[in-house]
Amino acid sequence: MPSGGPAYPLATPAVRLKFSPTPQTSFLVAVFNGDPAGPGDPDQDPQLRDKYGVNFRVQDPSFVIGEAQFKYNAVTGIPGTLKFGGWYHFSSFDDQRFGADGRLLADEENSNGIPVPIQSDNGIYGVIDQQLFRIAGMDDDKGVGIFARASASPSDRNLIDLYFDAGLTFTGFVPYRPDDSFGIAFGYARISKAAQRFDHDVVHFATLPPEEEGELPGLPPPIRDYEAVLELTYQAQIVPGWTIQPDFQYIMHPGGHVADPADPDGLRPLRNALVFGVRTTVNY
Repeated sequence: MPSGGPAYPLATPAVRLKFSPTPQTSFLVAVFNGDPAGPGDPDQDPQLRDKYGVNFRVQDPSFVIGEAQFKYNAVTGIPGTLKFGGWYHFSSFDDQRFGADGRLLADEENSNGIPVPIQSDNGIYGVIDQQLFRIAGMDDDKGVGIFARASASPSDRNLIDLYFDAGLTFTGFVPYRPDDSFGIAFGYARISKAAQRFDHDVVHFATLPPEEEGELPGLPPPIRDYEAVLELTYQAQIVPGWTIQPDFQYIMHPGGHVADPADPDGLRPLRNALVFGVRTTVNY
C-alpha cells in the first residue's frame, strides 16, 4: 500500500463505526486517508517523507476496510472469536509484469519501463482465535490458545498475493510464575504469481540465445517464491505492569528469495537468517 498503509509508525486521519447488535456479534467499518506520508519516490523510505509521523493528510485516495466479528463458546464451553473482513483501496497500482506499452517490463531493450496502472486494489482476510485448554482454578485466560490468520489479494498488482500464519500460546503453566507466557508461531508470505512470472521473464531476456556462437548463456538470477518465519517467544512478568519478552526468529528465503546485495553478480540468493530480539513493556 502507499507508504505502507495506515499503520505504525505513520498515522493518518480516519473514521470508524462499530455496530454490535448482540454481545457476541460486531460489525466494523473504517475509512482512512490512503497514503499517510504522501506521494513521492516509491523507493524512498516513507518515514523520510513524513519525518515526525504527523502529516495527517486528507486529500489522497481512500482506504476502506470492513470486518465482522463473532464470539462463541465451543462445545466444551471454552470461548473463541472469528473475524472476517475485506478492504478496498481507491488509488492506482502498478502491474507487476506488463508495461503501459503492452510489452513485458523485463524486456529492458524494448519496453518503456512504465508499468500498466491498475485502478484500485482489494483483499479479503479471516482470523480465528480459540482457547484450547483452560487451567482449572486460574483466570480464564490461563491455558493453551491457538490463532490463525489468512489473507489474499489480486496477483497482478500485489507483491504478496497470499499470506498465512498460525501459532500456539501457553499461559500460566509455571506454578510460581502464573503470568508468564510462551508462544510459537509460523508465518508464510507467497510472492505473487505475476511477480514470479516477471522474474522468469528477467531470466529469459538475460539468457543469451544459443545460436550466438562463442557465447555462453549467463547464469539465471534467483526466482522469488516465498518468505517464511518460525518464531519462538517468552514473555516474563518482572513485576505487575512490567514485562520482558525475548524473541527468536528463523527466517526462510528473506525478501522472498531475492539476490544477495553483497553478491556482485546478483546470482546468489540471501541465505536463511536467524534473528534475536528483546522487547520490554511498561504499563502505568
